[in-house]
Amino acid sequence: MNAGIQGLAADIFKAALVRIDRRLEAEGRASRLVLQVHDEVILEVPPTEEEAAAALVVEGMTGAAELSVPLEVHLSWGDTWAGAKS
Repeated sequence: MNAGIQGLAADIFKAALVRIDRRLEAEGRASRLVLQVHDEVILEVPPTEEEAAAALVVEGMTGAAELSVPLEVHLSWGDTWAGAKS
């Protein structure tokens, strides 16, 4: 029963990644998608693009699918993945 839910979640996440990548490229951003780990996405973002990248990621993730419940996005920053998680 859980497989269908997990599969749908994975599909929504992939759609969000495509949306984010296309917007980064279309806007000529230096920020880049680096890695997806489970339900997390890691980007390399120059300090000058932090605000724009944050808005772009939130919009890309929350708008990836129309659901009856909101999709929540939590952002964190760090020089390393471990640093962003602490």
